[in-house]
Amino acid sequence: MNFIKTPNLPQSDVALIAISGTYPKIIDALKTLGIETIEVESCRNLSKPVSSHADMICHHIGENHIIVAKGKGDLRAKLESFGFDVVSSNKCISKLYPYDVPLNAARVGNYLIANQAALDNTIMDYCEENGIEIIHVKQGYTKCSTIVVDEHSIITADQSIERAAIAARIDTLLIEQGHITLLGCDYGFIGGACGFIGKNKIAFTGNIHAHPSYTKMKNFLDWKGIQMISLTDDDLIDIGGLIPLKEK
Repeated sequence: MNFIKTPNLPQSDVALIAISGTYPKIIDALKTLGIETIEVESCRNLSKPVSSHADMICHHIGENHIIVAKGKGDLRAKLESFGFDVVSSNKCISKLYPYDVPLNAARVGNYLIANQAALDNTIMDYCEENGIEIIHVKQGYTKCSTIVVDEHSIITADQSIERAAIAARIDTLLIEQGHITLLGCDYGFIGGACGFIGKNKIAFTGNIHAHPSYTKMKNFLDWKGIQMISLTDDDLIDIGGLIPLKEK
């Protein structure tokens, strides 16, 4: 297994994914595809609907480097067992917004879409040192809200993200908000309901065909040469995303 160089965008079949440990059906579907999982356990500092969401608790910055929420020693140990160099976040995450989102940022090639006021200093320092431009948006849940399609393209239901991405000349598809389950909330987000499982192959947590923007997404992803896969026949559910970490 090799570490994935560019966050979110594997170049071959994915071998290892970080995922919430509370969705065994989705984990089993990934294992059927030959993908090993690092299961993220609940963090008591976060509200219950997102307490085990990988996109809230860790942030892959590339290769074997990953940032984990301060105090999550259990996840640190799991990642280190796979050879990751783990750094703890500078900020302590907590239940109230925006103190729950310091690691929730969408890396798109050499861009990072994030609410810069809420972003953890470890991520900001990395971006500054590596020439990654931060695109500031009001939305704090940018990773939840964004499908990173490739280094120059995204899908989102958030209009503030759409406007900022277009201004940065990122190809952007705006889809309909909602139609994704997040227990305890009115709805979940599209970025939290998917992740890449191979080069040009994205998997969704439920039946993507049932989403009202399915045709728009399919046309956009066909244009980008990307295949869509439904891991289950259930409704789409926001689980905090599938975070690809290693590839075959």
